[in-house]
Amino acid sequence: MAASLDLSRRGLVARRAARAWKIVFVAALCVIAIGTHWPNIHVGDPTRPPDKIIHFIAFGGLAALLWQTGWVKSRVGLVLAGLGIAVVDELTQAIGIQGRQTSVEDVVAGALGVVVVVAGVWAFAPVGGIAACLRQERRRVAEQFVFARLGPWLSLLSSAVFGIAVMMPVSMLIDSRFPRPNPLQAGLVGAVLGAVLSSLIMLEALVRHTLRATVDKPRCTSCGGNALEGASCTHCGEAVDRALFIDWPEVGDMQFLRLVARPLLLGVGIVIAVAAVSMTIGALRLSYVWAARIDELLQGRAYGMTSVLDLTLVGIACTCAIRSFRKRSARRADSASEHCIACAHDLSRTPASTAQSLRRDAAGVSHSCAIGRCGECGGEFVREFSASASGA
Repeated sequence: MAASLDLSRRGLVARRAARAWKIVFVAALCVIAIGTHWPNIHVGDPTRPPDKIIHFIAFGGLAALLWQTGWVKSRVGLVLAGLGIAVVDELTQAIGIQGRQTSVEDVVAGALGVVVVVAGVWAFAPVGGIAACLRQERRRVAEQFVFARLGPWLSLLSSAVFGIAVMMPVSMLIDSRFPRPNPLQAGLVGAVLGAVLSSLIMLEALVRHTLRATVDKPRCTSCGGNALEGASCTHCGEAVDRALFIDWPEVGDMQFLRLVARPLLLGVGIVIAVAAVSMTIGALRLSYVWAARIDELLQGRAYGMTSVLDLTLVGIACTCAIRSFRKRSARRADSASEHCIACAHDLSRTPASTAQSLRRDAAGVSHSCAIGRCGECGGEFVREFSASASGA
């Protein structure tokens, strides 16, 4: 998940990308408001409605879109805004709309969706030192180039439709094997998972294509033009930031597996630990009053909340694993000025020849750094010279 857009630094490209996200957010907000306030809507089996899953997905999705608009700048603000939207939406259903009523469980389901998204924002927040932050900023700029044009949006939409067409029947087939199948809820979850996963795969392909293209032919990060003359854009006259077009080398397959192994175990371990605690409480309910009360509370929740809690647990576990992986990757990137990421060549005596520039790391500390190139494989690296000041 991308960080919020910095409109002051990215000019026209960022404004176009932010405008697109704002249009999508407003459209989604209107669709959800109409759906939750339309009189006498009944989805699926009245005894087993999927409304809790719908609230979880809908308000979590709104929170994700709101973050991308740039209207909210902090995770605390995103939590408050997301919860506020969920509460207002639910309270306004009590104004006399036929077939509609306020439900605390619906608010909780929507709030849990917001929590998972905020955890995702935390997982993808900048981490590491100057080299790692430069690499992350490079990717964010590539994402802005992608979202500033209509073509990539259509590609993402097409991939989402494909993911829905594949995952919806698969999830319904899997659900049919359980004792009490709920095809509508299973199809909804499968459709969302298919749309999200296929869109992320397409986004990754678009971003990688943009990164490769801008290495050979840098583009102005202000107007998006590629007609450059020296270090300036001939369209808008803005200086071209050379550090945003570094040809970063990629780690080898074995190095990648070592980086991902521990975070993967962390995510799986969180799910297993919570499941073990839940099973232990269930086993102790006949022997201890406190265990019986906790088990009664868990078993007595509204239908659909079990699935919401399961999705929340998986979401939190995934975000913790992603954060761990990104921190490990950041440490590897920050050490690349000593040993090349791609070929492990000793770079301690390789000079960094490009002119120095001032950059900030994830902690807000400014660093003086320069760019160099590995003499063995040609991959570029960033070398820090000093830490000069601290900022927010």
